[in-house]
Amino acid sequence: MDLSVNYLGKRFDNPFVLAAGPPSANADMISRAFEAGWAGAVVKTLIKEPVKNYLNRFASNRIGDKIIAFQNIELLSEMTPDDWYRDIKKIKDNYPCKILIASIMGDARSPDQWIELGIGCQEAGADFLELNFSCPHGYPEKGKGAAIGQNAEYSARIVEWIAEEQALNLPVIVKMTGAVPDISYIGEAVAAAGADGFCAINTFPAIMGFDLNTLKPKASVAGYSTAGGYSGPGLKPIALRCVSDLAKSPGLPIMGGGGIDSGYDAAEFILLGASIIQVCTAVMLSGFDIITKLKEELMEFMSWHEFTKIDDFIGIGNKQIKKFSELDNEYSVKASVDHEICRGCTTCFVACRDAGYQAIEIQDMLAQINRAVCRGCSLCFQVCPTGAITMEEC
Repeated sequence: MDLSVNYLGKRFDNPFVLAAGPPSANADMISRAFEAGWAGAVVKTLIKEPVKNYLNRFASNRIGDKIIAFQNIELLSEMTPDDWYRDIKKIKDNYPCKILIASIMGDARSPDQWIELGIGCQEAGADFLELNFSCPHGYPEKGKGAAIGQNAEYSARIVEWIAEEQALNLPVIVKMTGAVPDISYIGEAVAAAGADGFCAINTFPAIMGFDLNTLKPKASVAGYSTAGGYSGPGLKPIALRCVSDLAKSPGLPIMGGGGIDSGYDAAEFILLGASIIQVCTAVMLSGFDIITKLKEELMEFMSWHEFTKIDDFIGIGNKQIKKFSELDNEYSVKASVDHEICRGCTTCFVACRDAGYQAIEIQDMLAQINRAVCRGCSLCFQVCPTGAITMEEC
């Protein structure tokens, strides 16, 4: 089973790369990731201005002992560009077959910073440039990050600066924000300007909430907080939608990321059109060795369907994603209960009574479907804790 992928002319050992973030903060960390089995890494975003991160800059929400949502208010790399040029060269000298992507950010009003950073990364040996148009906090207040990625004109102008610079010849990947009404509209603008590919998406702007015991917001910096970047499993559906939209139009090669915690998650991104998978939060919570699990689970998925290589299923699921108006309004299903499994817990009864069509009764400690009343909404199927309910076509 072959996990290798060709993306914009470069061969990746497998589809998994570190996204720009805390796990790719320096050469030592990236080197250890490569030793663990990651195919590539995006270095933590370079910027010309000095960076000082707040302390206590992470927050999370849990169900039991599992983190279901994560947030950060971390900024870009605290290393100088010159430090990064040395680290990029060091990494590529030691790992010439691994893929190293340089993430950069500059000012939306001037090409100088973008071009200077791009040339520096290219001369150091980076394989690709990733343009950070999507950081959701801190930099939008300065007209950077997501403030660029939410504006088609700004985004296209910066890509044009880089594409037209004769001294730069690295493939250009635009890291997109999902916090836009129509990501394809932005994607089409940067594709026309000369972008070679996309990364979808960055974290999403959000407020994590409060510690209800102390009444302090999360994350708390001296008792105050701000909207930060939301990640973790809850981000995955938003990221999948963005990958699907960009794969349909403009259709440039995609690196997908957002909420990936398993190889099965990665498979869903690949089915929608992403050929490379970027991971950050899962590494922050589980370490670089999670790569072994990611690869094993992806291969297990491939074995279910007798896929022998990643190319076998890139984008095949996106054919099943249509516009709302294109779905079949005559399609009909009804709920059915397997009484060998049903426990008579009343979960489905309450859901159907209070948010459905009042089509379920509990008789003799078992759920009974009134098929004459059932409208096939599937709410009971979603809430059933035992898997006793299925939806049958009729």
